[in-house]
Amino acid sequence: MNTAPQIRLHLYFARHTTLAVILRQGPNKLARLILWNHADDSFIDGQWLKSRIYAERCDVSADGRYFLYFALDGHWVSPTMGSYTALSRPPWFTALALYPQGDTWCGGGQFVDAQRYLIDSSPNAADIIGRAEGTQRVFRTQPDAHNTLGFRHRDGRRVNLRPEDCAYWAGDARAPGSPLVSTFSTEGGRLYRRTTTGRDLIRDFTDMHFEPLRAPYDWRVPEEDTTAQPWHPLDREQGT
Repeated sequence: MNTAPQIRLHLYFARHTTLAVILRQGPNKLARLILWNHADDSFIDGQWLKSRIYAERCDVSADGRYFLYFALDGHWVSPTMGSYTALSRPPWFTALALYPQGDTWCGGGQFVDAQRYLIDSSPNAADIIGRAEGTQRVFRTQPDAHNTLGFRHRDGRRVNLRPEDCAYWAGDARAPGSPLVSTFSTEGGRLYRRTTTGRDLIRDFTDMHFEPLRAPYDWRVPEEDTTAQPWHPLDREQGT
């Protein structure tokens, strides 16, 4: 019987740079963010969160500066409403923007480019933190002759994108920074680079243990005589 902890790695590649975000999940609900430069295989090991993260609903901005994720914390009678979409700066989970969801039917999203993002939530959902300066939530409607991609601002204006972002969303395989899924692979908690003869191990993330880390941009005053607090989006309850 295999009793080894179940560890999974999810990779999110920034289209405009050589940065990628690694979401390490396990055991149980523990998750950690790691920032990876796949040009030189350097890493910054970041924050932990003890909540269920829906990996398929996460994304990284095109320049690698922001991470969008959907989490279920189960605190239904709280400002997060038990589940939420958040915007952070990897490799940290500390939210700069947070949209309470209240269920798991929707939530999460993706980046349109380096600053603008879509979330799968009500158009009226409000950010309750408001510290993601320079970023903007946009919306998607049915494309037409004047807006072939369908991205719009809240007031209905078309979202103008850089040519490389237009190519990406139009499905052009030649678009710069297309995902490098074919170059890398994961197995359990291990990250590999594929080669012509097989694969080379880049790093083994299996042997990691929870530690409370404070995001360098966290504006909240830490508790007295404490230099780092386990992080929760609003009330610092998170721990292990």
